[in-house]
Amino acid sequence: MKKKLTTEMARYIWSIIAHDPSLPMSWGVDLESLECSDNALEFHVQGFIHTGNVRIVYIEGADLFQVSLYDEEGKEAKRINDVYLDNLAEVIDLNVENNRVDDYNAKVMNYLFG
Repeated sequence: MKKKLTTEMARYIWSIIAHDPSLPMSWGVDLESLECSDNALEFHVQGFIHTGNVRIVYIEGADLFQVSLYDEEGKEAKRINDVYLDNLAEVIDLNVENNRVDDYNAKVMNYLFG
């Protein structure tokens, strides 16, 4: 059963990061883990760099986002403040999967085939 994006802000955040649908897929987003609130979206990822939860909070007064990474035990591992709309997906990618490294395809093949 899929969880729904229950708030307008959660839908907005998801639309930004899923503009290129292959990006969140590459992070190993677990759609069952989606958690929504009035100003945030949180989900579980399984990336090369980070496995755990990603929480994206919209900071209304500043019109910016805050991205927090939590380890599997729920402890905050990293917080990135002052993230602009136009680089939100890139900031998450650089901290979860990093599709933009030169040897990304080699890393994927090594992971899949040992």
